[in-house]
Formats: sequence, structure tokens, C-alpha cells
Amino acid sequence: DVDALFTAVGEHHVSAESVVAKISKALRGGDGREDQLPTTVQRSSRHRRVVRPGAGVHVEGLDDVLVRLSRCCTPVPGDEIIGFVTRGRGVSVHRADCANAVSLESGQRDRLIEVEWDEDYSGGTFVASLEVRALDRPRLLRDVSNILADHHVNILSCSMHAGGDRMAAMRFEVELGDPAHLGVVLGSIHAVDGVYECYRVLPGAAG
Repeated sequence: DVDALFTAVGEHHVSAESVVAKISKALRGGDGREDQLPTTVQRSSRHRRVVRPGAGVHVEGLDDVLVRLSRCCTPVPGDEIIGFVTRGRGVSVHRADCANAVSLESGQRDRLIEVEWDEDYSGGTFVASLEVRALDRPRLLRDVSNILADHHVNILSCSMHAGGDRMAAMRFEVELGDPAHLGVVLGSIHAVDGVYECYRVLPGAAG
């Protein structure tokens, strides 16, 4: 439908140029077959499992449905997840322990859907939040950032606070292609001089 088309374009699953090109071809005398439409807006068929590009998640029972990883809890492969059917934005995937997901389970169970990670998925990127605590010193932020760069981890955002007790807290939001590599990255950061704690932050976790 039109809402699905707009969503597909807005979330970059289909380019606006490809939509315009196909409509123009149809107006010039195309045969109007369904396969001329972008795959994102083709009619769904049931009882199939499909992997959405960039998400790496199977949605049970639905074909060609938009899937997005929720930013409130930033799930990555290996996390226990649940799916929630949104209005006009496809399926939103949350960590099972996300506070928002717990609320959905108690109030809107009819919109929950079974999802699972694709074990063979090898594309796309995932977002994770990292917390680093260390003894403050000159060039501390540079040294930690260099570790992330050496591991080809893209830094989306960074904040740092150093208190009067000479303790520094750094928060990074990073993008990486293989979440299994996260343990190695954290180990390397922990080896930086002055760092005494580093871990993945789980925003939106219940409890």
C-alpha cells in the first residue's frame, strides 16, 4: 500500500528514483505486472521466512515486511529478541529484556510476532553503546578512540566527563559489522593505560 511505499523510501529500502522510473515506464505503456513494483511493496504471501537487508532477522509467517532494530535497546545478534508489529513502519525488533518490550508484552500482546536472528547473515551493521571508565590523564580519549579505529569500528557519537576525583567516564555509540567482535574490542580498550572498566551498555533494559 501507499504507507508501505513511503516507509520503504524513507528507510532507504527503495530509492525514490527507482519508484519514479517504474511509474514512468508504466505510464509509457508498461505491462503493469506486479513484478514491476519495488519488492518492498509487493503483496505479501504467508508462511514464508524472509531476511530483510540490513537487519539480519527472520520474521515468522510474513514475507517482504520491513524490519528495523529498535534504537531504545539496540539489539545485536546473540541477544534474545521479540518483534512488535507497528502501525505503518513494519516490525520493530527489541531485546526481550527491554523495558519498552516488557510494556508491549503486558499491554499489546496481539501485536507481538515471533522473530529470530539469521545465523547465516553476513551483511549490514549494528549499533552498540559502550561505557569506559578510567583514571583521567592527557590523551586518554585519543588512545581509546584509536583502539576503536584500529578495529575498524565507526564512532557515531562520543561523550566524556572527568570529575574532580580524576575519574573519567566515556560513552561511545559505535557501529560495527560483526557483534561477535565486540568482546575483542572491549578487551583491547581495557588494556589501555588507566582504563579499569569497560562494557556494553544495554539502554532500555527492564529492572
